[in-house]
Amino acid sequence: MIAYYPRFREGAGPGLVPKLGGLPWGFPQRLWPVCEECGGAMSHLAQLPHEPRTMPVGDGQVLFIFKCESGDGCSFWEHDGGANAVVTVDRSALGDSPTPAPESDGVPAPVLREIGITGWDEKDDGAPPELEAAFYRYGTHSDLPKAISAPHNWAGGWHTKSGGVPCWTANGAQAQPDIPPGRLLLQIDNWLELEGGETAEIANFCSDGTAYVFVDRSVVPPTYSMFINR
Repeated sequence: MIAYYPRFREGAGPGLVPKLGGLPWGFPQRLWPVCEECGGAMSHLAQLPHEPRTMPVGDGQVLFIFKCESGDGCSFWEHDGGANAVVTVDRSALGDSPTPAPESDGVPAPVLREIGITGWDEKDDGAPPELEAAFYRYGTHSDLPKAISAPHNWAGGWHTKSGGVPCWTANGAQAQPDIPPGRLLLQIDNWLELEGGETAEIANFCSDGTAYVFVDRSVVPPTYSMFINR
């Protein structure tokens, strides 16, 4: 199946550009998610404007992802634990400058390292379309030949992408049966390769995890969720 693999560089330009970390551009502070476990403001993880092929979240929409980085042991890896959030906002509702991270007890939410997305490379992720459903069930995924279930032998460069089927970690689809509805929109590896070959850790994903963002288009408007698998 076709997927899109981002190219990264240190830092990002101003404005509504695709990026990870940093401060979200124009995000309404009244919508900034608060962790349901510790009560602190979450950290901004990603800002991704709609693009028909690489980020199909709806014309005029921007996808924002947040997760708790408080270090208080919050269950940020669970899709329904209230310690991460995925929201879309209309461009028309955004401001014209970076939104400061809110404070909790006088301390701002941690700001993650800002990494810009400079482009996307279209590639085949190695999964035949007729086997797509097997990637969403633990038993059927583990029964697939390794050449299909892990065609790139878990190489890190294939773990951050948009579209296609989930490129699971070596533990496989272990979130089953507690997996959110829908299909993969995006996944982000804990470690990213930047221009020039440097590697960067984007956030706390349990040291070696991958974040999976799902979209459920069976409802209107679509709903989004994220969980982290190791």
